[in-house]
Amino acid sequence: MRLTNLLNLPAPLVAAVSHDDYSRGESDISITQLLDPPRKVALQAAHDRTLTEDVADRIWALLGQSIHAILERADHKGIKEHRLYADIGGWHVSGQFDRLVGLYDEHGGRWVLQDYKLCSTWEVIGGLKPEKTAQLNCYAYLASVNGYAVNGLEIVTILRDWSKMKAKRERDYPQQQVRVIPVCLWPAEETAAYLRERVRLHHEAAVAPDHQLPLCTAEERWARPTVWAVMKQGRKSALKLCETPEMAADYLTQQAKPSLLSVIERPGESVRCRYYCAAASVCNQAQAGSAELS
Repeated sequence: MRLTNLLNLPAPLVAAVSHDDYSRGESDISITQLLDPPRKVALQAAHDRTLTEDVADRIWALLGQSIHAILERADHKGIKEHRLYADIGGWHVSGQFDRLVGLYDEHGGRWVLQDYKLCSTWEVIGGLKPEKTAQLNCYAYLASVNGYAVNGLEIVTILRDWSKMKAKRERDYPQQQVRVIPVCLWPAEETAAYLRERVRLHHEAAVAPDHQLPLCTAEERWARPTVWAVMKQGRKSALKLCETPEMAADYLTQQAKPSLLSVIERPGESVRCRYYCAAASVCNQAQAGSAELS
């Protein structure tokens, strides 16, 4: 994929983004790719020479890499940034976890796999995406077939936009900038079946022409439905989000002072397609969705 620099950012930033040394090793696919929509991965592979991405759109990824490098350098106890491999469904699959550490408590010793994540505060408030749970479980499976019996998973979230003032004012806002979130560990048989199914889906997409690629699901597109927001004068956030205009109108009739309220339609959108998919420009599903929402 060709990088652009539309904002004319300084050369060191461009060089740092351009010289990303990430590699999936000698594998057919990585866990990260395996969890991406098959349509997205196949389109990026087929159109790699024509697709572009701007340097400015990779800044958060660059900061995430820098945090990983600093934490790796400071860690003297865990197994760090180790790439593992397994043969699944005829493909050689690889994955690189952030940290695997042996912990000892009243229950004895256990291997805990940790993943560092630089993310938005709102991602923690709204709940981590399901693919994050799947990713850690897939790493745990790779670790298990390579001799490490993982029995604990954790995501160490570093909240990039955390506000101390909001933490003081709002009870439901994260009270610290770093939060360690336990992740449910799936049974090994369940994870193995999940991995085999993901390999099957990606294998089918890899050999299909563009017009026969499977469509991305609403979940894969991070689709937000159209809602009708009941707003109050002087308040920024909605009093209530309704699925239909009729539900919003019914809610208004139940309020003491409906004259101070209004209803605003918030059109739905496919967030990943519109903002985060590098293949959107060559995807007819994304283009059709954009036309519907424009």
